[in-house]
Amino acid sequence: MCFTISIHLTREEIEKRFGAKFREETVYQPAWYLSAFNLPYVPVVPDESPDELQLYQWGLIPYWIKDRAAAESIQMKTFNARAESIAEKPSFRNSIKNKRCLVISRGFFEWQQRGTLKIPYYVYLKDGKPFAFAGIYDKWTDPATGEITTTFTIITTKANPLMEKIHNTKQRMPVILPADVEKDWLSKSTDQKQILNFLNPLDESLMQAHTISRLISMPGAEKNIPEIIKPFTYDEAGSL
Repeated sequence: MCFTISIHLTREEIEKRFGAKFREETVYQPAWYLSAFNLPYVPVVPDESPDELQLYQWGLIPYWIKDRAAAESIQMKTFNARAESIAEKPSFRNSIKNKRCLVISRGFFEWQQRGTLKIPYYVYLKDGKPFAFAGIYDKWTDPATGEITTTFTIITTKANPLMEKIHNTKQRMPVILPADVEKDWLSKSTDQKQILNFLNPLDESLMQAHTISRLISMPGAEKNIPEIIKPFTYDEAGSL
C-alpha cells in the first residue's frame, strides 16, 4: 500500500537526478506531504517522452471508461496496482505493456499496528536521494467535453524485511526502482517478462525509516510542512 508520499525536492533537484526537464510553463511545487485521496498532481517521467517531466494526477482512469461518473468512481480505487496481478487486471494490463512511468519521490509514509494504536513512519532511501516508484499511466478522454486527463498508479509488491516490520498488517510496499533499471523500465524495447521481473521489493539495506508524530493522522491538521517528517519517539506500547 502506498497512499501518502513526500516530494520535498526543488525543480532543479528533480531535473538533475532524472536527466529530464519540466516544460517552462509547468507549475511544480515541492510538497512534504501528498495524499492520494486528494487526487494530487505528481511529477512523473513517462515512457512516451523520457526526457520530459510532467504532472499526472494520482488515481488511474483507464482509457475505456465510459463517462465522468464512472471515471471519478474508479479513480478512488486505483491509487495502487498489485504487481502480482497487474498483467491480468483490466484496469492495468494495457498500461503495464505500453504506458509506464517513473513516479518521483523523496519518501513515503506507512503505519505500524501496535495493539490498538497505529504508529506512523517516514520511509526513505538511506542516502537521502530522490528515487522513482514504478508507475503506470493512462489517458482518458471525457466523451462529454473532450477533455483529456492523464492519470497514474503506483505499483506495490510484497514487503521486504524492513517494511514487514513497519507495515505489519498488509506487509506490502511500493516498488522502488533501482536507478540503474529506470531506463529499462521506460524503454519500449524491454520485453514484458523483464518488466514484470522489475517488480520486486527493494533491498532493505538501501532503505531507512523513523517514527514521526501523529500529526499526520489528525484530520484537518496542516501536514504539508517540514515538521511532518521530523523524528518522534514512542515507547514500545506506542505512547508518547
